Amino acid sequence: MKATKLIHEKDTMTSEQRLQAVINLQVPDRVPVSHRIYYFAAKYAGVDNADLYDAATWNSAIDKCFRDLGPWDLYAPWNFYHVEVLSLIFPMKVLEPGIGLPRDAIHQYLEEEIMPFEDYQWIMKMAKQIPDLSFLRLVMRWLPKIWGHVQPGIRGYAYMMPRLLDHLITWRRDFMRWSKEGVIPLAGAGVEAAFDSFSMARGLVNFSRDLKKHPDLIAGAADAMTAGNLYLITSAARILGVKRAAIALHRSSNDFISPDTFRKLSLPSLKDLVERLKAQGRPSVLHCDGNWDLNFEALRELPAGCAVVELDGTSDIFKAKEIIGDRMCIAGDVPADLLALGSTTEVDEYCHRLIEEVGKGGGFILSSGCEVAPNAKPENVKTMMESVVKYGYYNR
Repeated sequence: MKATKLIHEKDTMTSEQRLQAVINLQVPDRVPVSHRIYYFAAKYAGVDNADLYDAATWNSAIDKCFRDLGPWDLYAPWNFYHVEVLSLIFPMKVLEPGIGLPRDAIHQYLEEEIMPFEDYQWIMKMAKQIPDLSFLRLVMRWLPKIWGHVQPGIRGYAYMMPRLLDHLITWRRDFMRWSKEGVIPLAGAGVEAAFDSFSMARGLVNFSRDLKKHPDLIAGAADAMTAGNLYLITSAARILGVKRAAIALHRSSNDFISPDTFRKLSLPSLKDLVERLKAQGRPSVLHCDGNWDLNFEALRELPAGCAVVELDGTSDIFKAKEIIGDRMCIAGDVPADLLALGSTTEVDEYCHRLIEEVGKGGGFILSSGCEVAPNAKPENVKTMMESVVKYGYYNR
């Protein structure tokens, strides 16, 4: 699918051309703008958060945001139409709006053990037997512990596979619909990085003990998951029609582990996956939650010109530009608190600074710092979107 419509009157590139340019560390016609909107769309459209699992309700809500507050070039798809599919990325017990929580609440993850200690060895054994299907088999081993209605064994596959396929097909329809507006997804298929999956599935207390007592097991199992992660991404990408792959990194930040632990236990499997994706012509979009200031130097080990690093308002994005700006595209980093509590003048000034400093020389996507806060001021979201027209053209 290709988006050929130009977003703004003075644009000379499509959104796809603009994104390819910044990933390749080139200078586009202007800075592209993206977002990560989910619960904000529900509040803005006046529907309950629990209703967003319905495709028609979600599309109506996000369309209203686009009409009133957009346009934007890119978006990060985060709307899951089946709650169980989200557990393929976040292997944790979860309370959802309307499922254990009030309909207007936001979901909450529970730090409980899903992955027993023995699964480190099981993963390595399975990866030797059927490397491509190892990740899928692992997740299907965990799902019955997350969702009581998902049965183990063949019944679990019979329940989950149609839902996964329906989710991917519905996303593809969404992507095609957006392409008519000139908008493209920042990434399509995605996985949680192996190290981070273990941290979530083991639970923070158990995983902290594993880091101290069994670091070699963690590293070996993380390496073993690469082939399975790659197979899942490439299989889903064939349905979605989007080459760019999302890799979520929720537990590799300096908020959770030391820079030394990141280099030794998290980075090797991440680097392997990014390199294999690059070999297939697939850029990686790294969603880096938390503070990554002390990990930026290590990220220089990833191949250049094939990755986007999404920051969430906690890291120093200006430091990121200095250290890794010549190696990878940087996306961010309008913080949630600024969009919720700041004035339009403050948002405008901060976006201007991001465009001038982080956008210098290309390789930059202006975006929200992770998810737009549900209580963000609509006028602030609109100000962020408009800033790329006001300040972002490189020929000015």
